[in-house]
Amino acid sequence: MVETATPSQERLLAIIELQNALAAAALTTEEVMRLVADRAQTLTSATSATVELVEGDDMVCRAAAGATKQLGMRRSYKNSLQGRCFSTRAPVQNPDWTQIAVPLLHGEHVVGVVSAAKGSKLGPEDVETLRLLATIIAIPLHRTRSFPRPRFDNTHDALTGLLNRRAFDERIGVELARRDRYAHSFSLALLDLDGFNTANDRLGEAAGDELLRTIGTILNKHTRVMDACFRLGGDEFAIVMPGTNLEGARILAERFRTQIAEANLLEGRVTASIGVVEAGTDTPESLVERAEQGLASDKTERRTAAPRPA
Repeated sequence: MVETATPSQERLLAIIELQNALAAAALTTEEVMRLVADRAQTLTSATSATVELVEGDDMVCRAAAGATKQLGMRRSYKNSLQGRCFSTRAPVQNPDWTQIAVPLLHGEHVVGVVSAAKGSKLGPEDVETLRLLATIIAIPLHRTRSFPRPRFDNTHDALTGLLNRRAFDERIGVELARRDRYAHSFSLALLDLDGFNTANDRLGEAAGDELLRTIGTILNKHTRVMDACFRLGGDEFAIVMPGTNLEGARILAERFRTQIAEANLLEGRVTASIGVVEAGTDTPESLVERAEQGLASDKTERRTAAPRPA
């Protein structure tokens, strides 16, 4: 049996905060898994943390923190520490305690496995921390996987893997309803790529598709776990930021712009304009309209400030 120890008060408070956030938010399966992976890595100070789900005879990595290359990785559950955890329905660790795994259980049903890895030794407190996280996350994760779900391409953009326009419309409605009922603030950023159409015409659709995939990767990498990223169509993107006021959203938006600029897309010829608004007494239409106005203003300011060719 794996030794466990009661987590510190700081860890317990963080776990309670996570539980409250899950109870208050309408999260998708993907968001739930990203959140638990992020918290597992943070609370155990691990190098990486993953959530793997059982699909047939395989374990499939569906969320990762500090180990993004593992996303989507599929391996036989019979030949891994995570698989042993699944089979025994109990926490397990490797001999030097640099990797631990705990099962996601709902009753007798194994949903998957949460694991953490570190260059140095993990401890009994880390095992119990993961176990508590698994207990909190197992029920909502089980529910999201127990009921019929729309096909992946009904809510996601096939090219970038981001959520699509349909999912965006649904999420805006949910966030506005939550704001009206609980006074929870949230902000919206609309992002448009400057220079994309010219580059697409000159280099072809294949190069344009690769550029859009790069933008999707940047947005996923540099947004917070609670944020949601969408491709609305063409070179238009959106980021919904729950619990974020206008000032905080502008800081995050500038971070996106900086990351896109530092990617040096087509030698800097493709950049981003961004419109940011905080939700007020809006309808979905008025909120998007205000963000579009902000986007148009930002685009004009950037065009005016751009140096003129000699």
